Amino acid sequence: VLTFIRYTFTLRYGVTLRTYVRTYVRTVRTYVTYGTYVRTYVRTLRTYVRTYVRSYVRTYVRTYVRTYVRTYVRTYVRTYVTYVRTYVRTYVRTYVRNVRTYVRTYVRTYVRTYVRTYVTLRYVTFTFTFTFTLRFVYVYVTLRTYVRST
Repeated sequence: VLTFIRYTFTLRYGVTLRTYVRTYVRTVRTYVTYGTYVRTYVRTLRTYVRTYVRSYVRTYVRTYVRTYVRTYVRTYVRTYVTYVRTYVRTYVRTYVRNVRTYVRTYVRTYVRTYVRTYVTLRYVTFTFTFTFTLRFVYVYVTLRTYVRST
């Protein structure tokens, strides 16, 4: 007689996958100013003095790019596997010796039990990406003075 019993069941199984993606793109302070002129003329007799000031402020761009990625992967697996094996073997042999009957009975019982428990995969990932871009800040100032005498 061979008896094989297998019990397989899952105690707890949970899979959680969460992904957060947030991207921020922000541009601040963008302006263009052209043409700031300051001119000064001084004329005395035949002396000519000219002061020339030119200033530029060009495109001040500051860009923020933020990517916020947060990922959670959680997997809980608990499995119990139980094996029960039972062997029952009976041997009956009859021997005739000198007009005597000999009966031998052999009974073997084998029980083996496995209990297997495991927890697999608990994985957490956190990713943060930050990018800052400052394109240019350009200030151009020119001061020119001309002195001309005729």
